[in-house]
Amino acid sequence: MIHTSLLRKILRDGKPFNCKVWKGTTGEILTYNNVVCTSSNYERNTANLIFVESRELRTVRIISIFEVNDEEIYI
Repeated sequence: MIHTSLLRKILRDGKPFNCKVWKGTTGEILTYNNVVCTSSNYERNTANLIFVESRELRTVRIISIFEVNDEEIYI
């Protein structure tokens, strides 16, 4: 298990990682493989993740990320 502070370090690092995210509207679990955080917004608690291979961009709430590189996140 890793703490949310380490999650923020991973996001700032700029290296590719894998994560699982809860979709806010449905609670569906989304798996993002090989993504990089391009930026984050502290006030809105969001991060912009870009898929390395497809260059597709997704904005996610940081609190909805519950697993990074097969490690669970705790608060």
